Amino acid sequence: MGTFTAQILIGHDHRYGGGIIPSHAVFLSENSRPAWILKNLDLFEEGNESEFIRWIPTIDNMLDDAMLLIGVHVIKDEAVIKAAREFCKVDNLNYLELYEAFTSEDLQTLYELVRTTRIEYSIALTVFNESHIINQYKTLDQYECRANVFTVTHSNYKKGNKYF
Repeated sequence: MGTFTAQILIGHDHRYGGGIIPSHAVFLSENSRPAWILKNLDLFEEGNESEFIRWIPTIDNMLDDAMLLIGVHVIKDEAVIKAAREFCKVDNLNYLELYEAFTSEDLQTLYELVRTTRIEYSIALTVFNESHIINQYKTLDQYECRANVFTVTHSNYKKGNKYF
């Protein structure tokens, strides 16, 4: 299993206290093969076991791939889902290798479709310096959503450069 180098919390703003009430989380696992892993959090519902959804992203558009994943499985926008099913070369939208499932032209069309979709969720993206998406976060400016991006501003090390 690869290390997790980024996380996206998806949820609603708290009306009075700020912050986010997350309903879903997407984790970027990297190393030999990157993967976006979506999990329904259901933090306030006991006993609700939800499955993971895994997409193997494209390297150049990893953050766009995450937004497409969110468009299909969190927002569940009908136009995005319809287009994804139409373009997809496999039947299951839960487990995809995007390079194999879509042509690059189809992916660009899907990205544009999600970019024009009003996203009624807030997004909180946390990115480690080692992540491939460290320089892709400005991509979120192209989407109709409230997004907060958190990057590493401080690291704490033990003597000898060993991690705490």
